[in-house]
Amino acid sequence: MELIKNTKGTAFEGCDFVVRVDGERKIKLLQLTDMQMIDGEQRRRPDRLTAPEIEAWKPENFDVLCGDHIRSLVAQTQPDLIFITGDITYGSFDDSGENLLWFCRLMDSFRIPWAPVFGNHDNESKKGITWQCEQFERSKYCMFRRGNVSGNGNYTVGIAVGEKLVRVLHMLDSNGCHSEDPDAIRKKGIYADQIDLVRSNTAKIQAAQGEGVEAFLAFHIPVDCFVEAETRKGYCTDERVSYSIGVDVPSLDGDFGCKGDDVRKGVIDTGTGFMDFLKECNINGVFVGHCHKNNTCITYNGIRWVYGLKTGQYDDQYIGQMGGTQITLGGKDFWVQHIPSLAVPGVYPSNASFVQQMLTENKR
Repeated sequence: MELIKNTKGTAFEGCDFVVRVDGERKIKLLQLTDMQMIDGEQRRRPDRLTAPEIEAWKPENFDVLCGDHIRSLVAQTQPDLIFITGDITYGSFDDSGENLLWFCRLMDSFRIPWAPVFGNHDNESKKGITWQCEQFERSKYCMFRRGNVSGNGNYTVGIAVGEKLVRVLHMLDSNGCHSEDPDAIRKKGIYADQIDLVRSNTAKIQAAQGEGVEAFLAFHIPVDCFVEAETRKGYCTDERVSYSIGVDVPSLDGDFGCKGDDVRKGVIDTGTGFMDFLKECNINGVFVGHCHKNNTCITYNGIRWVYGLKTGQYDDQYIGQMGGTQITLGGKDFWVQHIPSLAVPGVYPSNASFVQQMLTENKR
C-alpha cells in the first residue's frame, strides 16, 4: 500500500490524494462515523451531564468507550483506506483539543490512510477550525485538504492499482455547524461551489485516465435523496416511519438495515438536478452518518444510499448496533456490509440503564 500526497503532473490529476494498492486481492474500505468523543470534565455548563456520565467520560476511558471499538473494526476488516463521515468529537466538550489529538494518534497508529470530514458538532471546539484542520493535515497517514470552497474539508481521494484508478472518493463538508468561528457555515448544505469542485475533479480525472472512473460521495448530514429512496421503495410511509428491512418490510434489490430516526425534516434540500450531478460524475454510492439509529443501505436510481453504522458509544443509538461499514470493491461493482464492533462496550450510564431494563423485561 502506498499513499501519494502529491499528484500534480501525474496520471492521477484531479485527485488530491491517491492510495495505491495491490490489485491481486479485493480492495476494502472502512467507513467510521459519529464517534462523538467527549471529555465530561470539559463540559461548558455544569448541568450538561449527569454525575455518572462525567465519571464515565474521562480521557482515561477513551480507549474502552471508543478506541477499542475502532481497533476491533480495523482488525476484522483490514481495510486499505478508512474514511470518516463526521462527528469525530463533540467540539463543545473538547475546548482543549485533546480529544481530537488523541483520535489522530489512534488513527495514525494503524498505518492505514484515513480521510475525515467534519460533522455538525466537530467545529464547536474553541480551538477553532484552522487549528483542527492543521491537526489533520499534520497527521502522517491522514488525507485531508481544507480546500477553498464552502466549508472545510472538500477533497478527492483516488484508489489505484498501478497507474489506473479503480475508484474515486469525493469527501465534502455538509456544514451546519453551530460554532461561532467565522470559518463555520451554520446552515447545513452541499453548496454550488462544492458541486462544481467535484465536477471539475471528475473532468480532470477523466482527461488524465482517458475514461470515467466510478466514484463515491461521502459527507455527514443526509440529503433529501435518502428520503426519496426509502419512500419510492415503499419502506417509509406516514404510518411507518421506523422499520427494519427484511423484518417489518420485505427487502428489495438486496437492501438492508434499520431506520429509527425520522429525518424527513432534517435532511439537506438539494433542489433539482442533484441526481443528474451524481450520474454525471459517475457516483453510484453515497455515504453519510449523523442519524445514529439509521443504518440502511438502499439502492435507488442506480445509486446506493448508505447510512454508516455508528462507531462510538456517546449519545443515542440502538444497543448492539455499533460498529463500522465495510465497502468491498470488485471491478465496477461494490458490496456494502455493516461490521459490528466485537470489543466489550465500556460502561456508559444511559446504555447500562437501557440494558438493565431489557434484562428485567426479558425475565417477566
